[in-house]
Amino acid sequence: MNFTRLQYFCDVAKLHSFSQAAEQNFISQTAISQQVAKLERELDATLIDRTKLPIELTRIGKAVYKRASIMLEQYHILKGEIAQLRQTSNLLTIAYPNGATESVEKLVLPTIKTMDDLELFLVKSDLNDIQEKLLNKTVDMAVCFDSEITANEQLSTLTLAQGNYEVVVGPDHPWYQLRSINPQQLLNQSIIYVASRPNTNSYLKMKDHSKADHVPLKITATVSDIDTALLLVQLNKGITFIPDYKKINSDFHTLHRVKILNSQHQYKICLAWRKNDSNLKLKSVIQAFQR
Repeated sequence: MNFTRLQYFCDVAKLHSFSQAAEQNFISQTAISQQVAKLERELDATLIDRTKLPIELTRIGKAVYKRASIMLEQYHILKGEIAQLRQTSNLLTIAYPNGATESVEKLVLPTIKTMDDLELFLVKSDLNDIQEKLLNKTVDMAVCFDSEITANEQLSTLTLAQGNYEVVVGPDHPWYQLRSINPQQLLNQSIIYVASRPNTNSYLKMKDHSKADHVPLKITATVSDIDTALLLVQLNKGITFIPDYKKINSDFHTLHRVKILNSQHQYKICLAWRKNDSNLKLKSVIQAFQR
């Protein structure tokens, strides 16, 4: 079984988009389509219904996705364990969330590339699982939103970037021609929230921001990925939040971003690691980012 091919399929399944999966893996859409097609031939089954938009998994595809996700998780853990058994002193395993390749590319890789003696192993992960991976020593370090790090007694963080959330509206929304709004205008708006699971730390943090703005949010739908949220916005089913650094896929070129002025809806992207970790390579990496 080709694990890279399996990863491509899982990314397409999770994002419901060949183009988004290709962008996330830094390859062409044609290449990722070919790899998924090879997997289908290998399994002698159609995994993706390409006639629907966004694309959907077939019944067999859903079963394969469920098992493949478990296999990939165990594969990443196995590679980490093998590295530890080999006592590779210059290996560093870093987890990063699905859909955060922009953050890794801009905020992490430039510094990492300056360290010639470092062997880097990147692990793509669900945002809500990253803290657990740090605590159970599956990974050495993580790139994530600070809202997901709550075990402050055991973990340290270093802020890499911070910014504001914006809202995305469709062509039929009354804000379509606006450049900015104030937080009070969010009152009674139908919010489409992106979360792989309900009541995550990020969700609770957003509720705190809403409370600080004195504007309770009306969440009418929760979806697992940003593409689905943007599709619902395009269908005039509500509005959604997006970090100001995040690009909107060209498939949604009719949508419009609006700034929220003087709002607590903000984010921080940070590095996180275990406070008691004795890995000397980890310490040198942290020092490089602190300079």
